[in-house]
Amino acid sequence: MNETVRIGILSLEEMAEQTLAELDTGKYHGAFFGYATPELLFRTFTTPRWQIIRAMTGAGPMSIRELSRRLERDVKGVHRDVKALLEAGLLQHDEQGGIVFPYNTVHVNFTLTAADLALPGAASDKTAESAIDENSAPSRRPRRRAAPRKREPRPTGSR
Repeated sequence: MNETVRIGILSLEEMAEQTLAELDTGKYHGAFFGYATPELLFRTFTTPRWQIIRAMTGAGPMSIRELSRRLERDVKGVHRDVKALLEAGLLQHDEQGGIVFPYNTVHVNFTLTAADLALPGAASDKTAESAIDENSAPSRRPRRRAAPRKREPRPTGSR
């Protein structure tokens, strides 16, 4: 098993610089999974998928059924998340068909700056035609309550 996998947020330029630096120095720093934005990272690493990574770190190969037992989740949901992690390259199949997370340690590192947190398009100027005036937006009518149901009188003496 490999030692450490690193996960982070890097632009393509930063990723290229890091790769060139590793080639120049001859030092390989291990597997790295880079994402261009925090949204892409968090789309891949949902809470159930982090639980899978946690359960499989250093555990060796196992079946999806065994993993679902350890996580106390349904097999179908675990299978869906395992498939996503296989497609992302984080999990692998072994020779017997089991799944394996081939790392003993996971290191996640990223820094968010104010520019990273700005909403896309928030800095662009809106034209008068594309902007929605809050005063001209249609108002919401309050919900009407349903009329009370009419009750039929109960027959007497049958209880």
